[in-house]
Amino acid sequence: MDAEAVQAQRAVMLNTRQKVVGLALAATVSVALALIVVEIALRVTGFEYQAFPVVQVGWPDPKALTQVYRSDPDLLWVTRNYDDGLEAGRRAAPAVVFMGDSCTEFGTYPSKTLAILSAERPLLKRGIKVGVGGWTVVQGSWQLDRDVLPMHPHVVTIYYGWNDHWIALGPPDTEIRRYRVLTWLSDHVRIVQLLAKVRAVLGGPVSRRPNRVDVATYESTLTDMVRRIHATGAQAVLITAGANHVAGSEPEYLKMRHLRRLDDLIPVHQAYVEATRRAARSSGAILCDAAAHFAAMPDRHRLFRRDGIHLTEEGDRDLARLLATCIERADGVRASLH
Repeated sequence: MDAEAVQAQRAVMLNTRQKVVGLALAATVSVALALIVVEIALRVTGFEYQAFPVVQVGWPDPKALTQVYRSDPDLLWVTRNYDDGLEAGRRAAPAVVFMGDSCTEFGTYPSKTLAILSAERPLLKRGIKVGVGGWTVVQGSWQLDRDVLPMHPHVVTIYYGWNDHWIALGPPDTEIRRYRVLTWLSDHVRIVQLLAKVRAVLGGPVSRRPNRVDVATYESTLTDMVRRIHATGAQAVLITAGANHVAGSEPEYLKMRHLRRLDDLIPVHQAYVEATRRAARSSGAILCDAAAHFAAMPDRHRLFRRDGIHLTEEGDRDLARLLATCIERADGVRASLH
C-alpha cells in the first residue's frame, strides 16, 4: 500500500473516531440537559422525598430524622446536641459511658444509676449517656471507636437489641456505609429523591427484606465491642432488652414498618436477648440480665410504657438499681486486673 493510500485510510479512521466522539458527546449533553429539565420541573412542582439517610428504618422516620436528629458522616444520624454533650463528657472524664438506642436516649436510668453509684462508689459517679434513638449495635460499634474509647472510661454499658431486629426497609446496617455518596445526593438532588421513592414503592414485600442486623452479626458485633473495650483496660456490661409483650396482644403499629408478622415479635426479640447472653459469656463481659429480671416480675406492666419496649420512670429506677450492681462488679474486675 503506497503512502497516499495509508494517509487516506488514516484520515477515514480519524474522521470516524471524531464522529463517534461527537455522537457520544452529543448524547451526553442531551442526557445532561434532560436531567436538568427534570430536576427543574421537580423543584418547580415542589416534589421532595426525604430518603435521609439512605437506610430506611421503622423509626426514626424521615421526618423525625430531619427534625429531631442531624446527619453524621460516620454514624448516619445523631442527636442535635450530640457534639455539645460529647464535649462536656470529655471534660468531665466520665468513669461510666452508657451506650444504646432510644431506651437509653430517652431513659433516665443512666442518671439514676450514677446517683446510686455516687453514694456507694464515688469514683464511679461521673458518667455520660450517648444513646441515640433508632440505633443498632452496628452504629454503636462505630461510635465506640470514634467517640467512646477516646474518653478512657472505666466501664461501658451496652444496651441494644430492639432496632437490630426490625425490618430493613433499605440496605442492612452493615452495608449502609457503601451508600455515603448516594446519601449526599439524596439530600440535594430531586431526581435521586424521585428514584428513592420509586425504589421504596417497588422494593417488594416486607417479608422478603432482611433484618437491619441479623442475629449472628448482632452477637458477633457485641462480642467484638467487648474485646475492644477490654483491650483498653476498661470493662463492658451487656444489658438484655426487657419487654412487656403478650402473645396475641402485640402493638399493632409494629406490623406497618417493623415486623413481617406481629406474632414474630416475641420469639424474634427473645432470639436477640439470647444472643446478648451468649455474647456476654463468650467475651467475658458482665451480663446485666434486665430481660430476665423484668420477666420474673408479675406486675411488670407498670415498669413499661404502652409500647412494651421503653421504661416508665419506675422502670428506669428499677433498672438503675440492677445496673448499679453490675457496674460495681465490672469495676471490681477492672481493679483486680490492674
